[in-house]
Amino acid sequence: MKVAYFILNNFDFDTRARLEVETLREMGLEVDVIATVGGSFDDFKGAKLHRLPQWRGPTRKFRFAQYNCLAASLGAKLKADVYHAIDLDVLLATYLASRRHRAPIVYEARELYTELEPLSGRRGAKAVWSFLERRLINKAARIITINDSIARVLCKRYGIEQPVIIRNVALLPENLRPVDLRALFDIPRGWRVMIYQGVLRHGQGLSYLVEIMRYLEKTALIFFGDGVIKPELLDQAARLNLSDRIKFGGRIDSDQLLNYTAGADAGLLLMEDVALNNRLALPQKLFQYLVAGVPQIVSPMAEIAAFVSSEKTGIVVTLDDSRIAAGDIAAFLSHDTAINAARENCVKSARLNNWRRESRRLVEIYEGLCQK
Repeated sequence: MKVAYFILNNFDFDTRARLEVETLREMGLEVDVIATVGGSFDDFKGAKLHRLPQWRGPTRKFRFAQYNCLAASLGAKLKADVYHAIDLDVLLATYLASRRHRAPIVYEARELYTELEPLSGRRGAKAVWSFLERRLINKAARIITINDSIARVLCKRYGIEQPVIIRNVALLPENLRPVDLRALFDIPRGWRVMIYQGVLRHGQGLSYLVEIMRYLEKTALIFFGDGVIKPELLDQAARLNLSDRIKFGGRIDSDQLLNYTAGADAGLLLMEDVALNNRLALPQKLFQYLVAGVPQIVSPMAEIAAFVSSEKTGIVVTLDDSRIAAGDIAAFLSHDTAINAARENCVKSARLNNWRRESRRLVEIYEGLCQK
């Protein structure tokens, strides 16, 4: 059985995509990944990577149209048995490619795409994406999303059956080797170390996090990742005289990321209430912190806060007052009993909330498609 896997990024740093493709390969399926240029390899666990050009056109619309035209053509030539779309921005290409062979589509809605923060206030663009999803979502043989909240919205809007929930959990590491972040970034031994890992972009509370650092003592912050607002964060840290305590570690290879994560005292996820997708999100970085045994400090977004509160793996802080948030963080990081209990709960929770268990649902989907 052959799977064409469509994704509008370079695949290399997309941990969930790598986990899914590895799972499909472990099932013995042939997988062709249709990604973009910018990656460093052409084969992953036996899956072939096709890297489509992404010329720097005048707008993001151009790059979307370019990918979907090229991907639809390539996908049709692959003559796959199943066409798998990662998010709404590749669903059109997936549909066009599958139609020639009357092959089933798996639509994986990792986000509530029409409610992404970049679409806030852009009624025209939002209407186009909504129209596209409404027309194509019922073409999918199977629909996947990441939590019950987003599933309920999709069901209500489009009258679809309950999607399969496959959360953004991480793979439980077998041989974790924590990196000594204090030595690597010249941080004093007696200080606490907090990290944020992921794309540096608006809506993640990163500027607010820098502001919080003003009120914390003997605490360092490391950003692992890259993105459009990195220059803003560097400038803000410099203006607040925090450059010696706020470090930028760049992007870390997916195979090594959890080793860096495990070297921290706490992982940060302060998503802002700027869009419905943010309010309902349950990002993978939360589970990456979890499986690395690192307590989480999160904002009061519904799914994120509910998980951390129920599992007792960290604390929820306000987004309304940086002084109050800093006080709560300082109290947590300085309370050895509390932080050690959170670490122990991370270990317990990770045994149940990890990719090895969660991936069974992906396997079941493909086993069902194989039988048709």
